[in-house]
Amino acid sequence: MVFCLSNKQQTSFLLGSINAQKEKQIPLRVILILTNSVLEGINNKNNILEEGSLFMKRLLVIMLALFVVLAGTMVFAQEPIKIGIVMNLTGPWASIDNPSANGAKLAAEQINKAGGVLGRQIDLKVIDTKADEGETSAAVVRLVENEKVSALIGYGDTHWVNIAASMAKEYGVPFMTPGATHPRIPERFGAWLACFGDNAQASAIAEYAVKDLGLKRGVVWVDTAVDFSVAVCAFFADALKHYGGEVVYEDYFEVTWKDFSAMSARLKEYQDRGEVDFVYVGAIPDNCGLIAKQLRDNGVTIPMYGEDGFDTPLLVETGGEAAEGVIFATHVSLEDPSPIMQQFKADYQAMYGNPPENAFAALGYDAVKLMAKAIELVGSDAPEKIPEGLAQIKDFQGVSGTISYEGGSQIPNKSVSVIEVKDGKFVTVKQIAPEYLSDPTIAK
Repeated sequence: MVFCLSNKQQTSFLLGSINAQKEKQIPLRVILILTNSVLEGINNKNNILEEGSLFMKRLLVIMLALFVVLAGTMVFAQEPIKIGIVMNLTGPWASIDNPSANGAKLAAEQINKAGGVLGRQIDLKVIDTKADEGETSAAVVRLVENEKVSALIGYGDTHWVNIAASMAKEYGVPFMTPGATHPRIPERFGAWLACFGDNAQASAIAEYAVKDLGLKRGVVWVDTAVDFSVAVCAFFADALKHYGGEVVYEDYFEVTWKDFSAMSARLKEYQDRGEVDFVYVGAIPDNCGLIAKQLRDNGVTIPMYGEDGFDTPLLVETGGEAAEGVIFATHVSLEDPSPIMQQFKADYQAMYGNPPENAFAALGYDAVKLMAKAIELVGSDAPEKIPEGLAQIKDFQGVSGTISYEGGSQIPNKSVSVIEVKDGKFVTVKQIAPEYLSDPTIAK
């Protein structure tokens, strides 16, 4: 088989090869077939003699085109940068993990439209781990061993990070959590936080209760089945003492409970004797509204305070009128008038048809942007290099706040938004940079 092309055909072939490569990678087998065909033509002495020098010129053009195709494969078809996303998109944590995953997807889309990172596209591999420990482990194995991801991002709750980040550490793959706030995560797993630590949000509420409201005697409700609750409540008790307050007593429940009437009745007795000023609750999103409703239904009228688990629509949807006046800490107010927040809200609305559900959407967005920035800084998506890039990040303007990893810390020093439910809406009461942070080691 011999290729004999006119000048016009030669040009068309050359341009077509390049354009085809830009639009879609030409399989290697096609290139090999073409190459073999050309070689057959070279070995055919009769054809060479018949075509003479004209044939050789055309042959050189074809060889040049093939070279362009092969070169184009390297230029235009660079492998994307793969980042694994593990989230509980179904189950009790879905109300924080779904917005986080959506924020991550939005960030990746914007990065890719802007040309990618190092000239390469970001390819997010998203897996729903369904609030199941086995699914979590299997997802990490699949993403690292099969998908060959350069980094992992996952979860808004510490329990799931404990599983996924510990495996990522064994594989040597960097892990970042958008919203799991236990400040010992870096120490234990080498993972990075896009959010503040529990000691920050607990301190902010303690400071607000004592300094702004003059309330010093608190009761703490701890979910003993949830690592996050145990930690944030321990930090709150410590911070409250620091600011001059005290924990009158602690009460305990588990994540699966649906009846809080006995605990509510016990709290009401203390309330009626004038011995307590407020209750602080460490709960996951599914329970926050339910607890608020049962407290009010059982006659508890003292203020109710909480943490970022309260920052979902479930608080008002489940709690109804009982959610009025509830105050909690979260990562950023969606009412923030800053241009970066307003643009984020508009972009999120355009992509999903609804505004961001809560602060976790912003955290997921920031986590992908931070990973991309780290890869850009070190000029590589090699897993062992990315932490070097993260350590260089300073004054990064995220939607959830300004982020810097300084002094070897893998937790950004960020302010805390104090939110109150008013007329069924989340209203910013105050922005607090806590003056006191508990030692992370006081929590398990």
